Amino acid sequence: MVLSGIKIIRVSDTKCGTSETTGRSWASKSVLLGFEDETGESYVYVQVDEDVWKKLGFEAGQVVTLNLRFRTRKFASGFIANDIRIINPENI
Repeated sequence: MVLSGIKIIRVSDTKCGTSETTGRSWASKSVLLGFEDETGESYVYVQVDEDVWKKLGFEAGQVVTLNLRFRTRKFASGFIANDIRIINPENI
């Protein structure tokens, strides 16, 4: 889903780890986004892979157009979580 007029409020430091399921290493950031909707100003935290963030070249404070993927994931532990992720437009 493409969203326009989204403000990047805050970008976290990179978090790294290794997937318990696949054994692959990963690196990602959490990004706080702000936008206007029918209730006024709203916010959402999303995730982005470190390599995608570097390719996009965005910084906190910018108003941008983003490609987001929404899904719900069930982990091997049984934990269920929403996964909202910035994706590289080249991978659509």
